[in-house]
Amino acid sequence: MRLRVGIVDDHPVVRDGLKLFLDTAEDIEVTFSAKSGDQALTLLQHHTTDVVLMDLVMPGPMDGLAAIAEIVKRFPAVRILVLTSFQDPQRIRSALKAGAVGYLEKTVNPDELLDAIRQVAWGKSVLEPRVLKVLAEGPRQTVLAEPLTPREQEVLQALGQGLSNKEIAAQLDIAEKTVKVHMSHIFSKLDAYDRTQAVLIAHRLGLLSL
Repeated sequence: MRLRVGIVDDHPVVRDGLKLFLDTAEDIEVTFSAKSGDQALTLLQHHTTDVVLMDLVMPGPMDGLAAIAEIVKRFPAVRILVLTSFQDPQRIRSALKAGAVGYLEKTVNPDELLDAIRQVAWGKSVLEPRVLKVLAEGPRQTVLAEPLTPREQEVLQALGQGLSNKEIAAQLDIAEKTVKVHMSHIFSKLDAYDRTQAVLIAHRLGLLSL
């Protein structure tokens, strides 16, 4: 099945360039191209889409951050991959908190972009090493209020490998719903709101290597 991708960017050259490039991939179909967040929301009502490539800074009533939050709310099955020129730590954290599952700079290698689209479509999170470094330098907790159990540590290591819940379940030979329970405990102990932040905090605590 082909992956259905939407493009949201206020620059026509960027939109057209991305569409031309993505059209060369046999497993990807561009479902829409929007110049603003509000236009993207309108188009999503008429075009079933798996992944949205989202710029963050756009003119109009709805910038990228607001669009991410609204898309997540109204179209929860859509995975959002930020593709932008900005690497401000607060902007990155805000995008991930709003619901983005990946964050790439527009200087990303074309093949890496294709791989990132496939990764997020398959349920994984994608952050460039430079983005991870920016986030890892931010202030966070330095100790765990409650230590992870041996099984939670195994789940965390698998999470650090970018595996989905289904893949973690298969690797550890446990039920997928059990993975979700462990994941919930890990998030609580790390004070993380999602998988990506859990990995970053675990890295700061020395529990994972990026």
